[in-house]
Amino acid sequence: MIPVREIGDQQYPRPIWHLVSDSNSVPTKDLVYGIPVRGMRPSVKGATPDPLEPGEKYRLLIEAGSLKGQHDFVPVARTP
Repeated sequence: MIPVREIGDQQYPRPIWHLVSDSNSVPTKDLVYGIPVRGMRPSVKGATPDPLEPGEKYRLLIEAGSLKGQHDFVPVARTP
C-alpha cells in the first residue's frame, strides 16, 4: 500500500503496509487494511501499518507469481 502522491515524487516510494507470503499463503477473497492476513507477514519484522488519512489517495499493489494487480482508492472519515 502506497500513498499515490509519493509515486510521482520518488522512484521507490515507501510502502505504508507491506506484506509478504510465508511459504504457503492461503487464498483469500478480501482483506481489511491493517488486519493480519493468514499466511502472510510484514516484510519488516514487527512493522505495523501506518494509519490511512481520509481524502488521501492510496494504491494497493498485489503480486502473485507473475500476476500483478492494483487498485486506487480514497478512504473516507468515519462518522460517529
